[in-house]
Amino acid sequence: MQYHYKAKKMSGEVIEGLVEADNRKLVISKLQQMQVFPISIKEKGGGKGLSADISLKSLARISRKDVTTFSRQMSDLLRAGLPLVRCLQVITQQTANPKMSAVIKSVSSDVEGGTSFSDAMAKHPKVFNSLYSSMAKAGEAGGMLDQVMERLADFMETEQETRSKIIAAMTYPIFMVVVCILVIVILFTVVVPNFMVMFEESDIQLPMSTQMLIYLTDFIKYGWWFILGGAVGGGILFYNFIKSESGSLMFDMFKLKLPLIGEFIKKREISKFARTLGTLLGNGVQILKALSITESVISNKVLKQDIEKFQDDIKEGKKLSSRMAESDLFPPIAVNMVGVGEETGNLETTLQRVADTFDKETNQVIKAITTIIEPLMIVLMAVVVGFVVFAMIMPIFQISQGIK
Repeated sequence: MQYHYKAKKMSGEVIEGLVEADNRKLVISKLQQMQVFPISIKEKGGGKGLSADISLKSLARISRKDVTTFSRQMSDLLRAGLPLVRCLQVITQQTANPKMSAVIKSVSSDVEGGTSFSDAMAKHPKVFNSLYSSMAKAGEAGGMLDQVMERLADFMETEQETRSKIIAAMTYPIFMVVVCILVIVILFTVVVPNFMVMFEESDIQLPMSTQMLIYLTDFIKYGWWFILGGAVGGGILFYNFIKSESGSLMFDMFKLKLPLIGEFIKKREISKFARTLGTLLGNGVQILKALSITESVISNKVLKQDIEKFQDDIKEGKKLSSRMAESDLFPPIAVNMVGVGEETGNLETTLQRVADTFDKETNQVIKAITTIIEPLMIVLMAVVVGFVVFAMIMPIFQISQGIK
């Protein structure tokens, strides 16, 4: 990176120029070696340092897998005894993703310039969230950064595995829904219109079911723009509604009340709550700070607001299990397990067990949902196809009777 500098010589002459360096501290060091006194140092192009070159778009392309791999590599290199800056330099060279490599290079440059590792990562919240930087800070303070990086890698791998299971389980139901929609569209736009031509040429009185089918087919054929416009308009209104503060809260509350889906969301969020809080507490993060970070990783607004209130109650001396028992969102099994962990002084380990328990229950709910969706889609397709077949066969039967 190039920096534009103004400096004063020993003779008092002011000079300007460009110098290549990773950060401002190294620029100052180079100017001092040139025996000049720096007056001003600006990054060429008016930027704010290396991290400013990383756009939000580039950060969005960095996957969780990239961050997990970085964490595992950092743990291995630190355990091997390499200095922190050297670890970052090695990983920068080995990282295949150029966006991630640029972020690591920025962190390395800041650390080399005197910034702490956790603070350097905190400059890239789109890549290293508050959970990550807070655990790194605790690891630096306790002199166990290598262990913390390993725990972060384990944590992220567990989250990735759970997410992959959910995606894999929902792939088939989504495929069934798409197939069902395609079958219905083909029936009403290709198959039925061909039969309608034959019915129009006959003079028979069409049954009510056939007339309904004709009206529905004409509506889809000629009113598709109305359907599409309504879907797009409704989608925009719904999107704006759930993006508002009150709308998103109402929608999250509605989702929790849905059969099976509500159970799935609740169990998934409790698992995230327990695993995140347990990981933070296990790495020496103070409980109020840990609760604040945990709240930020929770997706459901209802549960998020509930956890936000936990902090005030904990300040007043309440136990975590007691506060959880007052909430309708935490089931007795989670409350009792946390209570046992508090009594035995092993809360972080107990929270991890709570997370494992609810991960298993989440998988069971997913299986139940997928088991129900498949027959529902088959029944829906059977009803639609049966109605179409019945509506087309009845006129054909009447026509054949008339011929006789």
